[in-house]
Amino acid sequence: MGVRYAVLGPLEVTIDRQPTALPAAKHRIVLATLLLSANRPVSVDELAERLWGEEPPASAKATLQGYVLRLRRTLTAAGVDPVRTRPPGYLIEVGPEELDLDRFKALVAEAESAPAAAAADRLREALDLWRGPALSDVPSPSLHFAAGRWLAELRINALERRIDADLRLGRHADLLGELAGLVADSPLHEPFRAQLMLALHRAGRSADALETYRDARATFVAELGIEPGERLREVERGVLVGDPALDWRPEAPDRVVLRPQALPPDVPDLVGRASLADELTARLAAPSGHSGTPVVQVIAGMPGVGKSALAVHIGHRLRPHFTDGRLHATLRDATGPLHPAEVLGRLLRQLGVLGTHLPDSVEGRSTLLRDRLAGRRVLLVLDDAVDEAQVRPLIPGDECSAVLVTSRNRLTGLAGARTVDLTVLDDGESLRLLETVLGVERVAAEPAAARDLVRHCGGLPLALRIAAARLAARANRPLSWLVAQLADEQRRLDGLEAGDMQVRASLATGYRALDGERQRALRLLGSLNNADYSPRLAAAVLDRPPHRAERLVEDLVDAQLLELVADRYRMHGLVRVYAREQAMSDRERDEAVERALSAWLAAAEEAEAMLPNAGWLPHLPGRGAASSVDPMAWFEVERQELAVAIDQAAAEGHVGHAWRLAAACEGFLEVRGHWDDWRRCQERALVAAVTGNDRWGEARMRYGLGRLCFAQDRHELAERLLRQALELWQGDRLSQAHALMALGDVHHHNGRLDLARACFDEAAADYATEHDERGSVNAGFCLGLLSRDLGDVDAAKSALAAALAAFRRLDDSYGQAQVLLFLGASHCKWGDQDAAERCLTEATALYRGFGDRLGELRCLRQLGHVLVIRGETARAERVLTGCQRAFAEIGDVFGEAFAGWSLAELALRDGDERLGRHRLTAALDLFTRAGLEPWQRRMRRRLAELGRSAAV
Repeated sequence: MGVRYAVLGPLEVTIDRQPTALPAAKHRIVLATLLLSANRPVSVDELAERLWGEEPPASAKATLQGYVLRLRRTLTAAGVDPVRTRPPGYLIEVGPEELDLDRFKALVAEAESAPAAAAADRLREALDLWRGPALSDVPSPSLHFAAGRWLAELRINALERRIDADLRLGRHADLLGELAGLVADSPLHEPFRAQLMLALHRAGRSADALETYRDARATFVAELGIEPGERLREVERGVLVGDPALDWRPEAPDRVVLRPQALPPDVPDLVGRASLADELTARLAAPSGHSGTPVVQVIAGMPGVGKSALAVHIGHRLRPHFTDGRLHATLRDATGPLHPAEVLGRLLRQLGVLGTHLPDSVEGRSTLLRDRLAGRRVLLVLDDAVDEAQVRPLIPGDECSAVLVTSRNRLTGLAGARTVDLTVLDDGESLRLLETVLGVERVAAEPAAARDLVRHCGGLPLALRIAAARLAARANRPLSWLVAQLADEQRRLDGLEAGDMQVRASLATGYRALDGERQRALRLLGSLNNADYSPRLAAAVLDRPPHRAERLVEDLVDAQLLELVADRYRMHGLVRVYAREQAMSDRERDEAVERALSAWLAAAEEAEAMLPNAGWLPHLPGRGAASSVDPMAWFEVERQELAVAIDQAAAEGHVGHAWRLAAACEGFLEVRGHWDDWRRCQERALVAAVTGNDRWGEARMRYGLGRLCFAQDRHELAERLLRQALELWQGDRLSQAHALMALGDVHHHNGRLDLARACFDEAAADYATEHDERGSVNAGFCLGLLSRDLGDVDAAKSALAAALAAFRRLDDSYGQAQVLLFLGASHCKWGDQDAAERCLTEATALYRGFGDRLGELRCLRQLGHVLVIRGETARAERVLTGCQRAFAEIGDVFGEAFAGWSLAELALRDGDERLGRHRLTAALDLFTRAGLEPWQRRMRRRLAELGRSAAV
């Protein structure tokens, strides 16, 4: 049942396109108040004030209950029941697209980052939702006082932005009449006058533009006793001197829109699928027949039948039809099905969303994916789906995109999807597949042997490719050589005619053809959950010298039981299952896994020692030396396989390996912003450490997760985890110092300066006792920041300068970047903007060199604040707007709020108090969401100052 609520004009409720009458004024007041806070409880006191003003009757609560009851009855009779009792009052449940105000806000938000033409269209659509003054038939002075001006400002802001977009598109002549009417209706509204002057000037009527300014000045002086603002004066100056900056010119797109092309390479020798490929390509390219529903196509079939190859081939053919990109995700890895949240994270990264602070829930990520794909022609190829529940959160929310899914199951429960069953190849198609791999001449030379080979393989593409690849690797062997093997019952690929056993039989044939040492190699490699193996890892697992291990795995490549991909070896999941079925003692398997995990750990700790933030985190003594490899590149390549190794170590009782691997990855995951991986790996290792009673490992994981929670503005949980780590580390003064520093940061960020000082002082003493110079410098640096916030400028300057000098002496670039960032912010606070810019510029370069996107953004955000104070309006607006958008995209609430505060001060400096107040209120809301009381108080004080200024 479709319900629509409208507040942008007279209050309306429409159910299944039929209006629902609400003749009682009190009922309309209650409903309007609930709708303006949709999905959030509204207190009884607020509802009473909206109904009766500041002096409600003594029976207000009981009377309100009666109004709510009758309102519910009215709505229930029409077929909906959205009103709920929720302390401290009531709420109304409103779904997506049901409230016109939500739709208006969504369209305005879409216009924020859209190109000019799209922005104008979105804003025009948003403004068309208004049917008059908001809630014009709701007789509540209290409600109109609280929300009327706010709603009107929303409309005015959207109208200004739509006109700006039209001006950027060169529609100045079309705007003259509209702007003249707006100025006549709102003669004191400067933005409309400035837009009218610009439109007149661009239309060749510069004299009229100057007359508009003179009329504005006379009006402002007469009505307000003030001169026009800077924006009007700037346009007047430009018109007088003929500034070419005022002239219209076609502009470049507002931003580069990512159009990801993430498909794997096409299969060059796809055989026997032309007709089906044509059919599915045509269906996916055609428009969806249902609004709000994408085309969903499922390709189902047995393992090895070629589902993935066909899907990728179709995806490449569809490139001209999906101009906004083609995404690809595999829904199953070596350990089994991937959780939808992980798949969503990968898809969102392909669309340009940074990994830091992705929504935690599947619902949040699914909503974000639908938002990013809305209105865009994007193809999603989802490979190897397990069931319908795994796929549903990945489906876009409108008809513009299309989805192609492969699965071993038919997914009949996937609403709106069509399924085709992919069958084996016939004899002619199988022969052509052999010809594409071996060459026409070679197959034609042995027609009888080729037919026998096709018959033994049963038309299964995987089996045919295995057989053809073995022959291709042995060019001097005739086809009859392999046919003779397959004809033998003991060596043939049994059961190729139907079912999963077909693949198992083909693998068994290859396995039995190996000698004992190579069978052992396959069994040992199959004991790992990892899909890929480096030569170093393979040598460790096989317990053989590198050259001997390389020979063994190369022989397995020839046997088509491993695949060589670049410089790594890959084992298919079905091959791994088969290898694990073969006889092997538990001890042999456990020892192989432990050797692999030890190799992983040695390589990870060697790479960790070369990271820019190496040495900043607690660790046990006796780690290996630094490696000569590029640590960031190594971790990036190995990241997913390391996560699999940590899972296996935790699941199989290798506790020390689990948490030490997770700890070794932490510095890289922090710098690169892979916070989902950080949380998942350390939570898994924490469970293992607790289960295994490894107190040091448990403390290390709680410490790492506490740092992560602090970075994500989850301060209460961060404090609890860090206190637990501190308790577990009793007796280990150096590790306790690290925990105290992190705990001090939490206290400092929340304004608990005495507690922060106690933590930093105790940490400094521990570092001194343990002769940890880097830690001592860092503690002095944090104490300097405390001195700054306590108003002791001299002490702060001395401490920060000493910390920077010490980190330079230690050649610690990461420490330098940290100090320079906060030193730049401090100089800004102390009024030395030149020094602030120098520090922030240097810090930005360092963070960029580390690949630390979040650190770089924080520097740019602070630099934007410096530019605000300097009065460099255009540059500050550009820097801060970009930062705020980036912080919002990655979910950094504090960064978004801080940038919004800086933009508010910029508006106030430019004399736009309305915009400044609006931005300060938005920043306050964000600081409130993050739970940051000191910053909330700061925003409230600033808003109060504006109120006092307005009163004067």
